[in-house]
Amino acid sequence: MTTTTPMTTPTPAPALAVRTDLLTRVTHAHDASHVLLRPAAVARAHGVEGVVAALARARADGLPVTFRSGGTSLSGQAAGSGLLVDTRTGFTRVEVLDGGARVRCEPGVTLASVNARLAPYGRRLGPDPSSEIACTVGGVVANNSSGMACGTVDTAYARARAAAGAGRPSRHRRRRGRRQGRGRRQGRGRRRRAGRGD
Repeated sequence: MTTTTPMTTPTPAPALAVRTDLLTRVTHAHDASHVLLRPAAVARAHGVEGVVAALARARADGLPVTFRSGGTSLSGQAAGSGLLVDTRTGFTRVEVLDGGARVRCEPGVTLASVNARLAPYGRRLGPDPSSEIACTVGGVVANNSSGMACGTVDTAYARARAAAGAGRPSRHRRRRGRRQGRGRRQGRGRRRRAGRGD
């Protein structure tokens, strides 16, 4: 006689998981820079709900918030003494749109991963920092990263979804202006760049 064990449904990951143990705080105390700041807590957010919950918790506890993804910053932007929110593991979706003309991606996906998805269409994102294999789209947008082959005009995103300090999600669009038009004209002849989605 054989018995079968019923399959159990996996428990979904919580929108926000917060850790305050010493080991976690120490291992997140620095990025690729010389800056050393031990956070009061480290939070791993999953989805917009997790980010909103992190902001609400930080506000209630009176803590500043630092978002960390790839941790490749050379100037300490990914280190903080308050609530450090990890946006890498829970934000890795990429969707190529309009035959590679646009891409919608989340902040935790690496630049190299997005470019690999765009390569079959003969396109890539504008920024080309040397750390593209490890740096993420979230950090590139937040720091207005460029690189050796492009300027800040090519790094502009088209649309972004964000959560304000009060914990309310909002959407932002790029304003089209004369400067961006000049950048597009000057960029002719180079490999085509894909616009960023939200």
